[in-house]
Amino acid sequence: MKKTILILFTTFISAISFSQNITKVWESDSLFLKPESALYDSSKKILYISNINGEYLAKDGNGFISKLKTNGEIEVLKWIDGLDNPQGMGLYKKKLYVADINRVIRINTQTAKIEKVYHVDNAIFLNDITIDTNGDIYVSDCFGSKIYKISDEKINVWTESGFLSKPNGLLCTKEDLLVLNMESKTAFAINKLTKKSHQIFSGIDNLDGIVSNGKNGYIVSGAWQGQLFNIDANGNKKLLIDLGKEKIITADIEYIANDNLLIVPTLYKTVLGFRLSN
Repeated sequence: MKKTILILFTTFISAISFSQNITKVWESDSLFLKPESALYDSSKKILYISNINGEYLAKDGNGFISKLKTNGEIEVLKWIDGLDNPQGMGLYKKKLYVADINRVIRINTQTAKIEKVYHVDNAIFLNDITIDTNGDIYVSDCFGSKIYKISDEKINVWTESGFLSKPNGLLCTKEDLLVLNMESKTAFAINKLTKKSHQIFSGIDNLDGIVSNGKNGYIVSGAWQGQLFNIDANGNKKLLIDLGKEKIITADIEYIANDNLLIVPTLYKTVLGFRLSN
């Protein structure tokens, strides 16, 4: 009896912590061109938005990075241009790293200049980037089913384990690298020291972006069906919102925990801002 009560109590507490309201608070001007990823720079209180501006995998030089204020106002539409297919981004010590098909671009955020290009000839579609607190940079190759790591100014394959299945979104925690697999609809945690892995959750189509929700859990996007999910520390998932009926894509998201503000690039012409509340 006591065990049953404990289980019911735990379930009840979990349900309380899982209950969140989500409200759209702004939509940007429709000036973006296939906005794919959002990344917050807390030192400048600005968002970077990657724009594909062309066909996928086209090395056309049309891609660019925008700067967006947290109220949805565009500060600079084409802050950095001349990229091909800019996707996920990472930020470390005022350096912005951008995945761009088979290369990673490093941008100095102070000077707005491209400082270095890491070429990966064997990469097919570099997709997302996450950076550890000590500066280790991880990059997913979605179509190559590999994860690369930048260390000592060089980029090399870090892992190509069999559980990788079109790896897309990445997120570093203290001990693990979290990986979203688009094809197998699964999420894995890989220990950064031992490379041992375990599955976190499964069953979400078109997994794209993953961010911390500030509460020992995560928010993930199911891009093409326009869904956003909250994932708790035990891997339980709850649908936050389904924008599929509005034909809105939810690409590589960002979450500003201090403001409870979720940023959603739509891969069309706008970026959306949502407020989360308990």
